[in-house]
Amino acid sequence: MAESLLQDDDQYNCSVCLELMKDPVTIPCGHSYCMTCINEYWKQNQLRKTQCPQCRHEFPTRPALNKNTLLAEILEKLRTPKFQGSFPALGEVECDFCTGRKLRAVRSCLQCQASYCDMHLQPHYNVPALKKHKLVNATEIPTCPRHDKLLEAFCRTDNMCICMSCVMDEHKGHNTVSSAEEREEKQIILQANKHKFEEKRQEKLKKLDELMKATEAHAQATQQSVDDIDQAFNSLIASLEKSYLELIMKIRDQEKIYMDQAAYLQEQLELQIATLMGQEDFIDNLLAKEDNVQFLQNFESMPTPSADEESSCHTLEPLDFFNDASDMISEFKEKLDDFCTQELDNMFAKHTCHIKIGDRVRVKSSVKTPKFNWGCTVTHKSVGVVKSVNDETLIVDFEDHKNWKGLLSEMERVTVADESGISAQQRSIKIGDRVRVKPSVKNPKQGWGRVTHQSVGVVKGLSEDEITVDFPEHSDWMGSVSEIEITS
Repeated sequence: MAESLLQDDDQYNCSVCLELMKDPVTIPCGHSYCMTCINEYWKQNQLRKTQCPQCRHEFPTRPALNKNTLLAEILEKLRTPKFQGSFPALGEVECDFCTGRKLRAVRSCLQCQASYCDMHLQPHYNVPALKKHKLVNATEIPTCPRHDKLLEAFCRTDNMCICMSCVMDEHKGHNTVSSAEEREEKQIILQANKHKFEEKRQEKLKKLDELMKATEAHAQATQQSVDDIDQAFNSLIASLEKSYLELIMKIRDQEKIYMDQAAYLQEQLELQIATLMGQEDFIDNLLAKEDNVQFLQNFESMPTPSADEESSCHTLEPLDFFNDASDMISEFKEKLDDFCTQELDNMFAKHTCHIKIGDRVRVKSSVKTPKFNWGCTVTHKSVGVVKSVNDETLIVDFEDHKNWKGLLSEMERVTVADESGISAQQRSIKIGDRVRVKPSVKNPKQGWGRVTHQSVGVVKGLSEDEITVDFPEHSDWMGSVSEIEITS
């Protein structure tokens, strides 16, 4: 009886709200509604005559509404968990054995080629012969359009799912395997691809972490530099205020450039990480499918790892200016006469006013692209001889590019020490010397390892600009000679 009620429960739906009736009432014409629904219906149509929403029978006065006790009892039974079933939503599979209004199927049988709700699925758990059947999550079971049989095989020649009759028919002689075997091989490929996506995501996370740490350190260094300069300028007379403001403005400009670049890199890394996670989710969803056919049919649309198009860099080099600013301000106190005309400008444009014909020069490292472009062979490392100087421009003969034109403000003089990249003290470092990392070095070129600014080690090897040091905390530490200083 209860099963019959469940199968024919459309008759107990309110024709106003289309749901199972609540507090059912029956009006004189014999039709029943939710008490709230019929009252609201008549209230909205109060300018018209009172009538039934279904048969349109009109009543001279609004009839009294009394609860239909028998109908209420039936509806109460329908709402109990014992008889309550869920109906399929859009895209879900219906039970093939329900009559009347069909319930949502919970499992499908590949042998029976049918889908079942909880109630009709019970024989597959109780009948010995049915227990051997293969049950999968409720799904539309695809069959061969020609033979109306299950797609239990896969043709590698034509890259498609086929039935066993197809194997002996139009696919005879082709390279065919069971769908389970084909899935097993392609599942290995997907697992490998997922592993690659995970590795790439971890790499991006690592770079993102490094970028965020570098950004934080740079912000702290910038703020410390501003604080030091502010303290130094407070001791100067009012006539230096203009120069002080110009310096702060330049520092802030440098910080903005750095932060803009850092924000862009962070956004790129986060976008790439999100993309990789999305691709992993696609693979996880396919791997979770129990149906081999659906797995194989969706395999080709799954993402595969591609060559990683790395951005030009994922780290930002700190600006050397901040390390020297405080010391330079102290020197300004002894050079008040030259401060406004020379020293402040030299902090951002060293040697510009002193470059003359015959000097050896190069493009400043802070210049990303010269105003008149690089040419074919000129780089930041190129060193040339000044051929002529004219107002704000100069002509330079580089080894592989003669008559190169640039701005004076973009160039810097190069000394012998500059060309080697090593100072006189650094050139005097030899094997056996006790050394440490310079305090001005925030991040050594090849990383800290277990070394700190307080670590003192012994030079073990020297090769051009590279140095090997045995620190107590880290043997065979590798670094750049320019990052090291001799200590007693």
